[in-house]
Amino acid sequence: MKDTQTITFLEDKFSNHQNCFNGWSEDYAQVIIKAALKEMSYNGDTDKVVFGKYICKAMDENNELTQVCYVETEQPGFFYIMRDMVDHINVVYNRWD
Repeated sequence: MKDTQTITFLEDKFSNHQNCFNGWSEDYAQVIIKAALKEMSYNGDTDKVVFGKYICKAMDENNELTQVCYVETEQPGFFYIMRDMVDHINVVYNRWD
């Protein structure tokens, strides 16, 4: 995998999850990250990825759609997850140094 990668999904891909189109749960973020790791050809077992710190915050407190999530994993690195307000989810991966 590269040091930094960005993956974009149509949110419909996750329509079977209760948080699709409404809010972020830690579980929802993990489902998205595992899908992103598969798209990035992660060599490890995505089911064995250990998730650590999870923080979500709206950049504009009056607009929940501006929420961005930061997720740390023990391996392979950390992620930013955000919606683009037109039914896409963008995942930015950065490896640990």
